[in-house]
Amino acid sequence: MQKISVPSRLWYENQERELTFPDRWMVENLNSPGFEKTGLTSRQIKEKIDNPIEGPPLEELAQRKKQAVIVFDDMTRPTPVKDIASHIVAALHRAGLKKDQIRFIWALGGHGAYDMINARKKLGEAIVENYVVFNHDPFQNTVRVGKTPTGVELWFNREFMACDLKIGIGCITPHVHVGFGGGAKLILPGVAGIETINQFHNQLSRDPSRTGLGNFENNILRAECDAAGDAVGLNFKVDCLVNRRGEITNLFAGPFRATHEAGGQEGKEHYGIPFCNGFDLTVSNAYGKANESAIALGLGLQTLKPGVGVVVLISDAPEGQVPHYVFRAWGSDYGGRQYTPRTKGLIPHLTKKLIVLAPYPDRTSLDLICHVDDAVFVKTWPECLDMLEKEFPGEARVAVIQDGTMQYMKTVKTGNTE
Repeated sequence: MQKISVPSRLWYENQERELTFPDRWMVENLNSPGFEKTGLTSRQIKEKIDNPIEGPPLEELAQRKKQAVIVFDDMTRPTPVKDIASHIVAALHRAGLKKDQIRFIWALGGHGAYDMINARKKLGEAIVENYVVFNHDPFQNTVRVGKTPTGVELWFNREFMACDLKIGIGCITPHVHVGFGGGAKLILPGVAGIETINQFHNQLSRDPSRTGLGNFENNILRAECDAAGDAVGLNFKVDCLVNRRGEITNLFAGPFRATHEAGGQEGKEHYGIPFCNGFDLTVSNAYGKANESAIALGLGLQTLKPGVGVVVLISDAPEGQVPHYVFRAWGSDYGGRQYTPRTKGLIPHLTKKLIVLAPYPDRTSLDLICHVDDAVFVKTWPECLDMLEKEFPGEARVAVIQDGTMQYMKTVKTGNTE
């Protein structure tokens, strides 16, 4: 048997899952160059934070400030914020700020709130014990700060806006809307009001050709985020790239436009895989964003033979898929403003079969993808492999996507990958 390991359960055991395949199948491991990079040491992280790629260091920006806020991404992102936050607060203390002048806010956007179990995973014990940590509430306690040039009304978290030093901690990964996450996307939609979040997502229909996974240059949603970052006065941003174990491999600190640009440009190679398709079977793993595993299915479908392939989605998120006030279901046939009920029969139009490997399955986990009865659920890989061997008793061309939530397929121009 052939063996390929994929990462799993980032916020739990953070272990490898071993997948086995018959020797008669031709199996390709679709890995990205950045996934195999070594993680930075704590000292290297500190050096990069203390020496930004542009602009003054954080300690200088913090001089004579009265209140500091540190916005950080939530459990739908792999950022090990605790590896960064200690260096951020150290710089603030060197500038003279006290503990009660510093607070942390989850950049939840339209996602549900988190408890302190998750805060300890994300921030570490020391931060939780010594600094206040607030959830963002998009439905109330927001203040208006103006409009973007395209007319999106900008309402933001009241606590965030009350601070005269605004800092963000996040990561750069391919994103289905803004091309690459990072920069001021942490602010819009991260700490925006619900109406602002809805108007922001409405921009998707304005020019779809200027949005999409890995589509970074001239992205219209990225421009909206930048306008919001200017409007709120985001002073300092930390953006990082991560490997297949959720470790920081590079980090950019400084003005949000500079960190986003630098991280996005490196991210093209870091997370990219060459254009490929025509597979009989694709196994698409969800790791860095396991609770947004629909992203991994999208990449998996791109690699298959159209209409006749089989895709396996590994969706191992014990907490379930993230609640989303804009896109997910909130009742039998209704949901957020941009939710569309999925009727039976969609998957057969896209591919031959969808198998979902989910050790903790639930009946609402596929509401962003398809009707739950369009998929076959299994709890273990041996169960899955037994089904696949019946589908492919002979030869098969198989792809394994290491993390379909953080990888993207490079486009093809004039016969070459870029």
